[in-house]
Amino acid sequence: MQQADDFPAYIGIFVVGHLLAPVVITMIGTFGMSAWLTLAIILPLAVALLLVMLQPTKGAVIGFLWWHGIGAFRQERRAPEAKDEP
Repeated sequence: MQQADDFPAYIGIFVVGHLLAPVVITMIGTFGMSAWLTLAIILPLAVALLLVMLQPTKGAVIGFLWWHGIGAFRQERRAPEAKDEP
């Protein structure tokens, strides 16, 4: 089991926040909804989006770490094979 620590959660919060910020601005500014109604709609939506994004984001972070041989993946990478030249 590889560790991605908290980085996938940080990425998820960053992305979900940027996706929902225009929605909140539109709900309050254009439609004139109250802050409580906006909060009641946005909070469950934000939690659901974050939970949906968390696993793929963790997979992407683990893949990035593996691809670049960072952390525990350094031991798993094989050295490139030398080509025999005549």
